[in-house]
Amino acid sequence: MISYPLREYISSKKNDDYHQSFSSSNYSSTKTKNYSENTYTNRFIYFVIFVILLLIICFIYSYYSFIDPTCFNRECSDFVCKAYSEGLIGGQLCPDLCTTKSILLENCLGEHKQFRSRLFDDIEGNQVIRCYLKYPLSKPSPSRDLKEYFNYPEDESTLDRFYISLEKHIQKTIKLDNPHFLIQDLLKFADFNKDDKISLSEARSLWSLVQIDEFVYTILLSDKAYAPKIRGTCGHIFALDKVINQNLPFDEKQELYSSSERPNWYQRVRLAVGIIEFFSDTWHYQDTDQHLYLCQPLIKSFGYDKDYESKILKLNHLISSRSILSRLPNRCHDNRDCLYDSYCNAWCNTSINSCQMKEFNENSLNELCSLISSLVRSDANITFIENFNPLIEQCQQIINDEIIIDNNQIDLISLQIRQNLILQNLKNLLWTNIEYQMNKITKKTTKKLSSLSTHAVK
Repeated sequence: MISYPLREYISSKKNDDYHQSFSSSNYSSTKTKNYSENTYTNRFIYFVIFVILLLIICFIYSYYSFIDPTCFNRECSDFVCKAYSEGLIGGQLCPDLCTTKSILLENCLGEHKQFRSRLFDDIEGNQVIRCYLKYPLSKPSPSRDLKEYFNYPEDESTLDRFYISLEKHIQKTIKLDNPHFLIQDLLKFADFNKDDKISLSEARSLWSLVQIDEFVYTILLSDKAYAPKIRGTCGHIFALDKVINQNLPFDEKQELYSSSERPNWYQRVRLAVGIIEFFSDTWHYQDTDQHLYLCQPLIKSFGYDKDYESKILKLNHLISSRSILSRLPNRCHDNRDCLYDSYCNAWCNTSINSCQMKEFNENSLNELCSLISSLVRSDANITFIENFNPLIEQCQQIINDEIIIDNNQIDLISLQIRQNLILQNLKNLLWTNIEYQMNKITKKTTKKLSSLSTHAVK
């Protein structure tokens, strides 16, 4: 064995360690450099993937925003257009929707799950189109014969038989005391080509439409300024005038907009007049004990057009008193059993265990007066306020008036008389203040509104 001094060994060891350390350092530096390059490459790849994912998400969002498949826009049109091509249905809207395709069911405004309907915005036509999902719209081409969905009236039916069927249906759903005026309006509307005859396709289209309460109530109130007009139909699809302003001038807290954002005082007074007219027309229908109730807060039920005419937004929340009773349970134990929906409820007469309409929506008049007060009180002059305040106080206190309370129940006849008197005086006061100020509201000339009466239509 070769021996050498320990000092030499240490020196040699140091040299070896130095060379090894230097070599290791070079290797580490190279490795670090390669790692950095790989890191930058990976980051670039991740960035590209992120951009691609972002673009995909934006595309999906745009697709669902403008052509939302959950709205069944294509299925709605394909279904009725196939029925139209086979001569099963008709309507003023069919040629534009199915032949020229100048109307497309795009710009979905949303869905209404409770009523199973979709609403589309036809921007160019200044109208909205309602499609109810009664039919198998999840299938663009129904496997069964389309005639199974538009099967009434039958081929051998007569107009007299169809008239009787319409009468029975209206009495079953809306339950009017005198449905004949409404039926005549429906038959007149169904004559799409204005030849004074009702064809089988026109009758089938009308039958599919009268299954929709919103359509029937729109026809019922078609001569009223506050009701949007039907622009056309195709099968069970119908188009309505578009209400430009979808909300009254109130914020989320139901407070009137600031002075710079709200309509002027005369314009708001005109809005108030339209809302009062709607309430008066529907409260006591056709001079009978029949009532039409709006099961939705008034403040959320109205918009207005460019001339500041109030417009009811959704007539599918309107329902007749008799129709409500037919949908409530036959027997009740407390008021919870007589609840129609979250906003409309009847009263349970526990002595006979039956739902009664005597106290149905008893605060609706108070709600109306509060809304009118919120609309017109701001910016009003002193003279108007002096005349306005007593009427509003009477309106808000009428439900507690001893004159209309008998054995702790409301006397509807007395309530009707007092209410119509108050509303007539209130409307007269409002109209007097804008009658000769129409230039401050709109350039459109308007005749003086007719007096309120206890009946609404016809």
